[in-house]
Amino acid sequence: MRSDTSVRPVLIAAVGVAFFSVLDAMMKVIASTYPLAQSTGMRYCAVAITATAFYVFASREWPTREAILRSVPRSIANLIAGACFFLAVSRLPLVDAITLTFLSPLFLALWGWVFLKEPLTKGTLLAMLVGLAGVFLIVRGQSAGVEHKFDPLGFGAAIATAALYALSMVITRGHSSKDSLPTLVLLPSVIGAVLAAPSMVMAWQPVSIWHYKLIACVGVFGTAGFICLAWAYSNSRVSRLGLLDYTGLIWALVLGYIFFSEVPSEWTLAGAFLIVGACMPAFAKAASH
Repeated sequence: MRSDTSVRPVLIAAVGVAFFSVLDAMMKVIASTYPLAQSTGMRYCAVAITATAFYVFASREWPTREAILRSVPRSIANLIAGACFFLAVSRLPLVDAITLTFLSPLFLALWGWVFLKEPLTKGTLLAMLVGLAGVFLIVRGQSAGVEHKFDPLGFGAAIATAALYALSMVITRGHSSKDSLPTLVLLPSVIGAVLAAPSMVMAWQPVSIWHYKLIACVGVFGTAGFICLAWAYSNSRVSRLGLLDYTGLIWALVLGYIFFSEVPSEWTLAGAFLIVGACMPAFAKAASH
């Protein structure tokens, strides 16, 4: 399995996180306007179109039957993670939803240990406990807030997003020795769109022209993010790259404030920085290897 020890996978993963952060902000608009099934389906259909265009440009042959079957579990994990996240952002402030998904690097370490036999150190276990403490701080802030009451469904959906997203990245790492980058990008998008299409059709409501344009942008940003992250996870250890998700905090703060006038509470900031600060030493150690 390839393992590029240079800084390139780290930088490319960070760019991928930036793309997905912008996509998250756009999908908050969509998920807050349309039914969950329709929002999820539109997202995956848009990304499937742009991912297919990328595949046709970058590859000369279609995926094999074995590659398609291999991609089904990853596609299902991606689809459910996407639906959970859209539910979370429709019920929580953007920065709270994204901050809770920062648990994904901790799940990455756990899944890497379970499926890839990557070592799970005491430092990682400690980081998991501190990460949970950060989550409790955010819950405390939501419970004490006046404008935003504690929403257990939104919180549960955000944490489920973190676990499922991490699982899909671990599966991507495991498939990287068998499937090309265009295949890794194409199949989850197309399979996800096929699986989401029936419920999308049943829940369909009329869509404005402005939102169609927004969904087109979602397709572009989603494919670009998939390309960056699939390449990065195919060329480096999951434990090294997982903490790049924390750069999404900066994007969540900026985008939430600019587009949704959301000002995070002190509890949210304290919880977020507790999670990030606890895991930074682990990232520095992994990046130095």
